[in-house]
Amino acid sequence: KDNEMKKLYYKFTKKYWSILSYEHAKKHNFIVQYGIFKNLKMNHEISWGRGDIASKIYGFYENKIQQKLKDINNPILIDIGAADGFFAIGSLKSKICEFCYAFEETKKSRENLSKTAKINNVQNKLSIIGKVTKDNFFTLLPSKINFSEVTILCDIEGGEFDFFSDEILATIRYSNIIIEIHKNHNKNLEIDLLERVKKYFDVSIIIDNDKNFESVSELHALNDIDRNLICSEGRSYIGKWWHLSPK
Repeated sequence: KDNEMKKLYYKFTKKYWSILSYEHAKKHNFIVQYGIFKNLKMNHEISWGRGDIASKIYGFYENKIQQKLKDINNPILIDIGAADGFFAIGSLKSKICEFCYAFEETKKSRENLSKTAKINNVQNKLSIIGKVTKDNFFTLLPSKINFSEVTILCDIEGGEFDFFSDEILATIRYSNIIIEIHKNHNKNLEIDLLERVKKYFDVSIIIDNDKNFESVSELHALNDIDRNLICSEGRSYIGKWWHLSPK
């Protein structure tokens, strides 16, 4: 009985989170207010019902990854699993990179990506490409690309264990790579990938936990629960990335 009630409360909380988040995004006209992607205009359509929109508006969303991209500061970004383009277009808009190749398999997301690029006036610096596999990756990119000028950001919901084959890693060995590592019931997949990448790269682990409210003054008057929900990304476990830097 208790468990049933807990599940129900959790459902209500997620719904409340979504409503609260959308209200805050609307209040700021869907424009990022803080952080590295400040002034990025979000596409209204994709934001509906997306609970993480407020964390994007206030500069909290995967902010360690935003910072890492800024620190690396390579002219070319390859965004694998670009979704609605938060990182692709945020990086272009804030001039962290000069050109972005965005891979996204979902048609709806590709359409939104294109719209978001236009409202931020960066459509000429973006190439939107469909589904990528380890077999077609290099054929979908210009043959003259210099991988030492490239940062690769990858978030493909567990596909990373298959995608980063030895052959691919050898070719991109002079790039900086940020991979979101997803939980998998087969622990060996992660161990094997780590072994492969260590041949060519130094690996540092990034754990998502940097939510500092100090400078975000409009959240100071909120109650603790609302404030924490607003910066929540709605994950089912804490975010983890590997940053691979060339040896």
